[in-house]
Amino acid sequence: MAGSGKHGFVRSVRRFFWLPRDMPRRPAAAPPLVRAWLFALALGALFAVFTPDDDVLTPSIMTVVVWVGTLDDVGKGVRHRWPAFLISGAACWGLARLLSTMEPGLDDSHWGEFAVFAPATAVFVAMFVGITRLPQNPRL
Repeated sequence: MAGSGKHGFVRSVRRFFWLPRDMPRRPAAAPPLVRAWLFALALGALFAVFTPDDDVLTPSIMTVVVWVGTLDDVGKGVRHRWPAFLISGAACWGLARLLSTMEPGLDDSHWGEFAVFAPATAVFVAMFVGITRLPQNPRL
């Protein structure tokens, strides 16, 4: 278990949302997130090849894999963790919507969905890493 004693789980959940003030906050490391994105691409390609056409798991599984990787960094306490996660998620969703509306036929096949969500999840990772590298505001 993450904590010790009777209230260890509660402390872990509380730390996930509210970090102690004296805890150092570093930027997110890019290599683990890039590996998660590459794994998401491989998984999305496998789902695009081997799932029936009426299934819609390809974009969902790619996005979830990348979210889990970034949520791990959020739990570790990177700089600007929640704004980075929310802004990156909004950019991912916005780019996916934009690409889907620019080419209406992309949603008809799994490879089309893969073509939409591969760059969208790449933008998610790039923005998350970039936002966590912004300088931290000194506490007054």
